[in-house]
Amino acid sequence: MAFGYKTIKDQLVVILQTVSQLQVVYGKEEKAIKQFPAACVSAKEHQAQFHDTVSNLKQYQHFVRLYFRTDEGNDPDYEDVLETTADAVIAAIEHNLTLNGVVDWANPTSGAWRNVIKETPVRMLEIVVTSKARVIR
Repeated sequence: MAFGYKTIKDQLVVILQTVSQLQVVYGKEEKAIKQFPAACVSAKEHQAQFHDTVSNLKQYQHFVRLYFRTDEGNDPDYEDVLETTADAVIAAIEHNLTLNGVVDWANPTSGAWRNVIKETPVRMLEIVVTSKARVIR
């Protein structure tokens, strides 16, 4: 299996679809989210460096953004719901270290909370997932 943006994103989506707390998982940054909590997976950046005489070490990063409505139309305990969902998402990624065999290892390396507007006010956790693999030239 090829190692790159789309392959990694597709496996992240497959893994996130196993998280029962998520109502919907998108393989892109969806503009109009209709169900919450929701997850959007999108590419962030990559780096490559020479590893040895036959391979490079490649690192890709993806955003996994979790969203939950904060307006009057949703659960008043949204913060607890989103934190519980975040813990489940992080655990799912940590327990599938190779993203179903696509990478040598992947890890949710950081996260940042924000309040944003996306059709409606939402609370968002932006998780950065870092994936690495040795790629034969």
